[in-house]
Amino acid sequence: MAFPSPTQAFHTSAYPAIDPTLAALSTKGKNIVITGGGAGIGSEIAKAFARSGAASIALLGRTEKTLLATKQAIENEFKATAVRTYVADITSAKDLDHSISAHAKEFGKFHVLVANAGFLPLGQSIVDSTLDEWYEGFEVNVKGNYNLVRAFLPHANADATVLSINTVLSQMAYIPGMSSYSASKIATAKLFEYLHYEHPELFVLSIHPGSIKTAMNAKAVGTGKPYPYDNIDLPASFLVWAASDKAKFLNGKFVWAQWDVEELSEMAETIKGTEKFTFGLLGWP
Repeated sequence: MAFPSPTQAFHTSAYPAIDPTLAALSTKGKNIVITGGGAGIGSEIAKAFARSGAASIALLGRTEKTLLATKQAIENEFKATAVRTYVADITSAKDLDHSISAHAKEFGKFHVLVANAGFLPLGQSIVDSTLDEWYEGFEVNVKGNYNLVRAFLPHANADATVLSINTVLSQMAYIPGMSSYSASKIATAKLFEYLHYEHPELFVLSIHPGSIKTAMNAKAVGTGKPYPYDNIDLPASFLVWAASDKAKFLNGKFVWAQWDVEELSEMAETIKGTEKFTFGLLGWP
């Protein structure tokens, strides 16, 4: 399926302009916190930030085994990056406050937050779903990120970067069984948009990571809407680029990892300070 794109180049894997080892994308001396950091996209994002030279990475997630596996993989390859793991559920404000404050106490304020943890309910119609399953999308994707923002801000560097992993489903028309996920992800996007306006000192960006083969993605495929998979190195590398000065013109926006960053940069003057790449009512005014 072909998607509309503002750039002629539409990537399915990492490419030279977003290579985490580029000097312009270096995160040397920076502290990173990643939710859902034990597996899937979160784990690869953590490795990409380590590749870019991050001083420390706080990995938050619900499963200790996967968190420790990611920690070991990073420490084996990137000796200069300190990794700490924190078993935490983002629906628990207490868990987040404890984890984020503990890491900040050891390493100092955070420079980058990657809000990656999310929940995809079972693909069911509204009438066939149960309230608990359907509303879990809002518990994790909305309440969880609300908790995360509030826990992060007291320990954020003055000009910190906040990167929220969202989904193309929040922008698409009707997809069978996706009412909870789409609605909660639209709400998540607006939550971070409001953060952008309430804290203009921060850089805030929402990102569709592409169609990545993960356990959560398998639920979406089960609804009968499969899409070609992108390589997991694409969103991982894109996130490092997004945390660099090169992406500043995208502050407050929602972009796709597949869009070419060099072409986007050429459009910087027509993007920054406008409603381009934000949520609104299509066709009005």
